Amino acid sequence: MAEIKVGDRVKCQKNGNTDHDFYAKVEKIYENSAYVTITHYDLRDDINVAELQYRAVIALKKMKVAKPSASEQAELQAVSAAMLAD
Repeated sequence: MAEIKVGDRVKCQKNGNTDHDFYAKVEKIYENSAYVTITHYDLRDDINVAELQYRAVIALKKMKVAKPSASEQAELQAVSAAMLAD
């Protein structure tokens, strides 16, 4: 498994809060998990992701370093800066 660092773009497996995989940016690393900001997600998870305020704590074993492909970017909802504003 590749070492995940702060600032990495990762693909996270679905979890208890989402029904589909999503992409995120790593903000902070804990012992066995990481705090991430969701950047791209499946539209079917729109309500769940909004309730999370586009942030989540995910187990390191449930993520890998990756960026969405061009075809995935066309299918996934991108999070804008306005969505992240407090």
